[in-house]
Amino acid sequence: MTLLACQIFSTIAHEGSFARTAEQLHLTPSAISHAVATMEAECGFPLFTRTKNGVTMTAAAENLMPAIQRLLASNESLDQSIAQINGMHKGVLRIGVFNSACTVWVPRIIPDFVAEYPGIDVQIYQGSYADIAAWLKNGTVELGFLSNSCARDLDFEPLYQDPLVCIAPRGFSTRRPGCVAAEELRGQPFVSQRADTDADIQSYLKKTDLRMNTRCYVIDDESMVAMVACGQGVAIMPALLLRDGADHGVDVLRLEPAAARSIGLACLDKNSLSPAARQLYRRVRSFAATLP
Repeated sequence: MTLLACQIFSTIAHEGSFARTAEQLHLTPSAISHAVATMEAECGFPLFTRTKNGVTMTAAAENLMPAIQRLLASNESLDQSIAQINGMHKGVLRIGVFNSACTVWVPRIIPDFVAEYPGIDVQIYQGSYADIAAWLKNGTVELGFLSNSCARDLDFEPLYQDPLVCIAPRGFSTRRPGCVAAEELRGQPFVSQRADTDADIQSYLKKTDLRMNTRCYVIDDESMVAMVACGQGVAIMPALLLRDGADHGVDVLRLEPAAARSIGLACLDKNSLSPAARQLYRRVRSFAATLP
């Protein structure tokens, strides 16, 4: 496959449409159709299934996708290295972020980075820990904010210890003001996130043998805070989103025993990052060093 063919393949997979792919790559629809036919002839099997709702990858194409993403990422890194030698900074940098990092950290990091390197097209993908790990492995993103609990075989550098806290409706009674012991939460109704989002909380519950009586399931931190504030239960969550000094309408309690998540940056190989990714990596590391 040529590099252009790989770009067409990846764009169709992302857009789910030949027409939108043609528009995005500034090609004609017939050129896209011809390229797909050529790729399928070279591979010996169909790559896309055409339906009335769009285009989807076949199982065989899904198996090819990680290798194609890695090839495109390597080409992007090469282009950035050439541009850097010529005294320019240009290219695309894709990063994966989980919810609280997207809400609290990204607005304090990315605008300054883009202002310094206007030629770098920074694209942000928000998802769960599991999403980000998968995106790193298949080449969708080059860098990802992640928790150590989900980094596993990725190249991970911890940058910040984020305490876990309990949030409760206003006036929630505990034996000691400002803190709550794990055993005091037994039998309480809980607001929970799905397992691949709150792996650190699941680990804490396992260590303290605390079984949740869940009555409300959400997918992001803001919804969790809102549900607790309106009396749907208590919750355990990282403190990062609550460090802005705003009144979130809940009581924030220290946990006993205490626990924290270790969050930082993950990638496939720190030594193989593109020039733009290396610059952002240094920027994030410097930012984290200023945090209390």
